[in-house]
Amino acid sequence: MHIERLDAEIPVGEAIVWALADAGVRYVLTLPGGYVGPILDALHDHPTIRTVQVREESIGTAMAEAYGRLTGEPIAVLGQGQWISGVAGAGLLESLLGSSPVLVLTEMTDGGPFSHNGNFQAGDGEYGTWDARTALSGISKSVMTSRFPAQAVQHVQLGLKHALSGEPGPAVVIFHGSSLKGTVGPATRPRIYGSRPYLVRPRHSVDELALADAVDALTRAQSPVVIAGNGVRVAQATTSLARLSAALDVPVMTSAGGKGVFDETDPRAAGMIGMNGLASAHDLLSAADLILAVGTKLAPNDTLREHPDLIDPTRQVLIQVDVEPLNASWTYPVHHVLEGDAGFVMDRISDAFETPPTRPVSATERIVRARSAWHEFDLATFESDTVPFRPERIIRTLEESVTDDAIITLDAGENRLFMMHWFRNRRPGGYLQPAGSGQMAYSIRAAMGAKLAFPDAPAIAVCGDGGFSMNLHSLLSSVQEKLPVAVVIFNNSSLSWVVHAMGDRAVAGDLMDVDYAAVARSLGCDGVRPASVGELRTALEKASGPLERTFVIDVPTSMETTFKDVEVRSLLKRQETSRA
Repeated sequence: MHIERLDAEIPVGEAIVWALADAGVRYVLTLPGGYVGPILDALHDHPTIRTVQVREESIGTAMAEAYGRLTGEPIAVLGQGQWISGVAGAGLLESLLGSSPVLVLTEMTDGGPFSHNGNFQAGDGEYGTWDARTALSGISKSVMTSRFPAQAVQHVQLGLKHALSGEPGPAVVIFHGSSLKGTVGPATRPRIYGSRPYLVRPRHSVDELALADAVDALTRAQSPVVIAGNGVRVAQATTSLARLSAALDVPVMTSAGGKGVFDETDPRAAGMIGMNGLASAHDLLSAADLILAVGTKLAPNDTLREHPDLIDPTRQVLIQVDVEPLNASWTYPVHHVLEGDAGFVMDRISDAFETPPTRPVSATERIVRARSAWHEFDLATFESDTVPFRPERIIRTLEESVTDDAIITLDAGENRLFMMHWFRNRRPGGYLQPAGSGQMAYSIRAAMGAKLAFPDAPAIAVCGDGGFSMNLHSLLSSVQEKLPVAVVIFNNSSLSWVVHAMGDRAVAGDLMDVDYAAVARSLGCDGVRPASVGELRTALEKASGPLERTFVIDVPTSMETTFKDVEVRSLLKRQETSRA
């Protein structure tokens, strides 16, 4: 690789933007403020980096998180220190827990020579100030503080490296005011080089003996399954997963974080496991003699809090593939650990099988048999014509209306639980939910991030009316920045998960009955409130096509269906019945 050096004396802000561009960063999301003016000045009319204004810092970090998870590449969020720390934390938290590469560039409004006298808004940690580094370190993978110009440029490059290395996550660079003043050039020490050599390259290696042992175990297994997690999406390895399923003729189920990494209409798709997973998937997992876990930590919510009738390493062989060694044999002892890039390792496994191993029952037939006991996708409520609409009916109509290339993004709340359980995603990798942090107000921002990543694909945000009301200013950014997304609101005038959980003694669970379609139209969006199944279908078909403006579908939603209808109903329920 050719190593370039900065060969001219230029302002430090210009050098930082040069470093971003050389790394291939395409977008900087910002709400201007504080001391970041020199960077913004260098971004003016930049030929390769688009600057996007967001109406609040949390919009920027959520957009960047979704972009990073969809593409595997970081983009930058730029803003003033106290608002990055105090407002943008939700996106950083999802990036940290969801392993998405994000670069945050901020400052500490330190006050220069008056830093030690409690300067207004200062965050340098001196007496009378707040501490930017401490505030951000708890929700970031790495935090670096720059005090010199050359250091600021190198920290940006190292921030990109840290965001991408091992298990990806958010990297933060905090600029002291002194680091953004002056120039850097050929005589600067430390020397400033191009960014590309700093970037992490995929780890295309695996322990060959461990691989051979794992292949032998897969060959001998009679009823194996694959559990695919969010790590498959992070590694951009959905194609490798599809190839693996065919090579092994094995059912693929996903964790909550991994939902959507495999085409859920594929005959080998077993669906999602976990607290809101499919009963049939739990039955398949319980009966498996071998589990190949790829890019999943096998966290408690996915394993029903380590229920032994679901996963038990004393009766099942476990193979775990992960790029981060700490994730392997973390929640369960694992027989075969394959450390490395998920796509590379899955391809090496597939290469070992010219034809699928001979097994008593095919993967497709195993799934058909498991599903026949539960009737999970043929409920009468999927065809209900009642208004307000049943959530099941909204989901089935959405599923029938979306195109294969659509990207679906979710919020927290009951609507997310219903979608996890009943919606079958077709675009591998194109389904994003805040599975790491479980935050509301994520869906529209994530859809806007998806629109940056894939401008020609429909981006459809699904949320409740509680989450939508937190997202109104996101609509302003989508209109101003010409990022048209569709929004489907499950509007039941309540925080329904709260109301259904608390019952007759619910507190602070009711919401105003608001015509959000009218609100959206007042902000420059299109908006409708369907009053029949036909109108709902027409709106959802429009949402799946090219949009000139952001399109809000405010769907009156029934409270009849509750989160209890999509809770675990397989082996745990049968055990409770037998004990009774």
